[in-house]
Amino acid sequence: MKHIVLILSVCLLLGSQIACCTIMLPSIPDIRINVPVKVGEMQSRQETVPLSETELATVEVLFGSGSLKVKAGDSDDLFSGRFRYNIEEWEPKVTYKDDVLVVEQGGSPISPPGDVRNTWELEFSPEIPLEMDLKAVGALGDMDFTGLQLTRLDLDLGAGDFDVRFDKPNGVEMSNLTLDAGASQLNVTGIGNAGPKRMTVQGGAGKITLDLTGVWPQSADVRITAGVGAITLYLPDDVGVRVEPEGKLTNVNVDGLRRRGSAYVNDAFGEAETELRIKVTTGFGTLHLAEVRNH
Repeated sequence: MKHIVLILSVCLLLGSQIACCTIMLPSIPDIRINVPVKVGEMQSRQETVPLSETELATVEVLFGSGSLKVKAGDSDDLFSGRFRYNIEEWEPKVTYKDDVLVVEQGGSPISPPGDVRNTWELEFSPEIPLEMDLKAVGALGDMDFTGLQLTRLDLDLGAGDFDVRFDKPNGVEMSNLTLDAGASQLNVTGIGNAGPKRMTVQGGAGKITLDLTGVWPQSADVRITAGVGAITLYLPDDVGVRVEPEGKLTNVNVDGLRRRGSAYVNDAFGEAETELRIKVTTGFGTLHLAEVRNH
């Protein structure tokens, strides 16, 4: 009898706890089934966003794989884009709200087997300052930022071959230029025309070529970190330059600079008003430094 009373008491106690408390059950993982994408008919779209009264616009570009072109466009439009693709799930989406423009590729960025086509031609207004974040998973990229007013630029680039240019001085002061090259081949020219106050470059296993010539409006700190690969820096002769290598560089080739302590400097360092202080950190790789005449 005592055992029965004890069991009933425990049951009543558990019942009261269930009545006033919530029992947390383990969550069920979100299981998603990847539906294979198929190559279909070629499709073409044109998107335009008129220029509004905004004084600064933020641009976010999310691209998967294919061919990507970027340049300055019509001054009457904030954005104009032409898209050609033959995977229906990759249909791009363009939205603009609260001074934020988003251009993103639909579906999975992974390319299926077959004759895949995905080409974006994007143009942005040269009339207003822009903050831009651009991500490309894998692409052939031709990005000409000449003529655009960029206050900040962040390029997150996966596998591919990318050509980035700044052929004329930036119309506004740039705070940050960030380049994440992944396992790609990256070539950037005219960085001095972009004129960032801070520049950060992150590379994986690839080839990075940075041309730092141009009209530098201010001194800058440059940080370059790479895993395995080759880094080439073309350095201006009319700006003070100091390059400090770190890490397990297998080879350092220098043309036009001289050794000072643990760093390399040019003749203008300590004399010119504008200076570039560059730190290069690598796992295993080669570094080539070459001073060139600034145009």
